[in-house]
Amino acid sequence: MYAPIPMVPGPVSLSRSVLEALAQDYPSGQIDADFFPLYRSTERLLQHVMETQNRVLLLSGEGMLALWSALKSAVRTDDRILVVATGFFGHGIASMAREIGARVTVLDLGYDRTITDADLALVEEHLTVSPPKMICAVHCETPSGTLNPLEKLGQLKEQYGVPLFYVDMVSSVAGCPIKVDAWHIDFALGGSQKCLSCPPSLSFVAVSERGWEAVREVKYAGYDALLPFYSIYEDGRCPYTPNWNGIAALHASLNEIFREGLAGVFRRHVSAADFLRQGLDKLGIALWPKKDALLSPTVTAARVPEGFTVSAWREALRVRGLVVAGSFGPMADCVFRIGHMGTQAQRSLLAQALDVMDDALRRR
Repeated sequence: MYAPIPMVPGPVSLSRSVLEALAQDYPSGQIDADFFPLYRSTERLLQHVMETQNRVLLLSGEGMLALWSALKSAVRTDDRILVVATGFFGHGIASMAREIGARVTVLDLGYDRTITDADLALVEEHLTVSPPKMICAVHCETPSGTLNPLEKLGQLKEQYGVPLFYVDMVSSVAGCPIKVDAWHIDFALGGSQKCLSCPPSLSFVAVSERGWEAVREVKYAGYDALLPFYSIYEDGRCPYTPNWNGIAALHASLNEIFREGLAGVFRRHVSAADFLRQGLDKLGIALWPKKDALLSPTVTAARVPEGFTVSAWREALRVRGLVVAGSFGPMADCVFRIGHMGTQAQRSLLAQALDVMDDALRRR
């Protein structure tokens, strides 16, 4: 462990069972018969966590790989894309889609709030005037500490016949309820290094039947393409050498989650988030999002206390054993973040973090 109190919002600290899985030697996943039962079991556990019947593909690379893979596999030059952006990563998706050549419309809602019914009315206007091929959104905007409601956005997608709904769920999968099928999500994108408490070695994508139709039409053939994964069970091999260690670690983490109980895991995240935010309030540290924003149970974005720069505040905490993160975009100079996800969603750990912040404030 590189710090006594590691509270960055990913990669998070690893559990004992994950470390044990990583420490083992594994043969080649391309030729050994034991690999595919592990892959299939891991996929099924993720399906349960994400509440989906869709295939879940396991890709070798951290969470951004999933975001790029789905876009490049399903979007062509000049395709219309609508991005409902509430923060840094929403705008990041728009930039990625532009790089592919898509015609991107960004509904910029700001960096300190979440999607409201009034915003959905604006989305509906866009769908009426210029129907896109894909709607994109971020579930947990990690740099802002917010959690977007997605059910009604998915309903609008269905109502107006938008073919695809693409959602970044990297910082929310296994930290709060996810309903991929009920929310009509066609590409649900996740990573192993956040709430699943694994190294940044895997990303995953749940792909709907509509998603597969788009993938087959585009026929993207790069290393990060999704199409070759469609037939891996029939082929008996992955399109490239799979990360057996990473998948074994993810399987171990998922088994831990289900031993605790998924509902209990979600309650633990909410309890940890509430405990931290009450403690920050007592210390006079304000949260970044607006009061009516929905806050994520996995990460908290707060304003740096008066008298400190971001770097000075982080250093004051680091020398006392607490490691936190800064933020991005318009928050870069005024916000710090605490990740209470996965193994770090523990009141005891957060109590230590609050004690350190209290000490840093008293001795400034």
